[in-house]
Amino acid sequence: MWVRACTEPLIAHADGVGQLHRIAARAVTDLAKLGASAWLLDETELAVRLLREALSRLRAPGMLGRSGAALSALQWACIDSGRWDEALTAAREASDAAAAYGMETVAATADLCTASILALRGDHEQVQSLLTSAATYTDEREYRSIAARARHAAGMAAFAQGNFLPAFAQMRQLFDADGEPLHHHVSYLAIGDLAAAAVRAERRLEARTLIERALVPVEESSGPRLHQLAARARALLTEPVDAEAHFDKALADPAGEQWPFERAQLRLDYGEWLRRQRRINDAKPILATALETFRRLGAAPWTRRAETELRACGVAEPVTPTAPDALAELTAQQREIVILAARGLTNAEIGDRLFLSPRTVASHLYRSYPKLGITGRHQLHNLTTPEH
Repeated sequence: MWVRACTEPLIAHADGVGQLHRIAARAVTDLAKLGASAWLLDETELAVRLLREALSRLRAPGMLGRSGAALSALQWACIDSGRWDEALTAAREASDAAAAYGMETVAATADLCTASILALRGDHEQVQSLLTSAATYTDEREYRSIAARARHAAGMAAFAQGNFLPAFAQMRQLFDADGEPLHHHVSYLAIGDLAAAAVRAERRLEARTLIERALVPVEESSGPRLHQLAARARALLTEPVDAEAHFDKALADPAGEQWPFERAQLRLDYGEWLRRQRRINDAKPILATALETFRRLGAAPWTRRAETELRACGVAEPVTPTAPDALAELTAQQREIVILAARGLTNAEIGDRLFLSPRTVASHLYRSYPKLGITGRHQLHNLTTPEH
């Protein structure tokens, strides 16, 4: 399972996912390897659950030196599933473990994870230094996944600042002229962002040709995540009259909600397209849903774009951004617990998911309420939106 997930995650998706769940249903001795396999096959929620459980074992005395791979995979799975604060916490833990045990690839991954989130949140001050640091740990010619992550993070940082041609130049390096990926998995996760940068950099035809070539060997057998990314890319790069079919195809599959930032980007692009077609009433709810996600994640550059689009639709005051400000006062674990409680989970259910006792969950909630400016659990749904 691990070998297939590492070497052909897109092609192996259909058969691999079924096998993955059959293995996960049994007693598993190597949860870290299975969790990393789930992450590579875009079974993101399963990956987070397995990797959390693996780390609860690997944090035992004498085991910390073996936790690097699980921490690295958990960081990306948390980014994918919208748990960005937990990803940053895992990155800090990974950096400490890497320094203690000389794990250079783990250190590089931690820097890249942190740089990626900071870029998406518009906090650009440290991004370049983190990317430079990651490059010093590893040879990018040998570790192509690290090279691809660095190109994507640098491209997103440039895009967030409105530097579209440099953004396209960075992400263009993820594929060669024939569509061959720099990395057989990571490169494909950027195709939607590559298309968005290409449109704004006026490189639409070049990107369309490149992406179609890249998708030929993998698309038919890949899973819903790549299908959503490919549909977004095509919607952006095709002629405006043909775009809606691609947007509708992507949004029709509820599986895409597993990757909230990617889903919100898709909605933002669709809402922008609808507004430009003067379909204002259709655009408003789609843009509002995207805005909720961007605010919850703290993705400031995309929040501003969604707010701008809503104002252009005549929505003078979008949803008041109190929830992210309040949640920012919480620790990463408190924030996770609050979000799960807002979804209606009991303390016992939250404890099972996070490997905590119900008493510990209750204690975290009790300490969170004053920070949130509320008095009890019944007010949580007014403060936050559910996290996927």
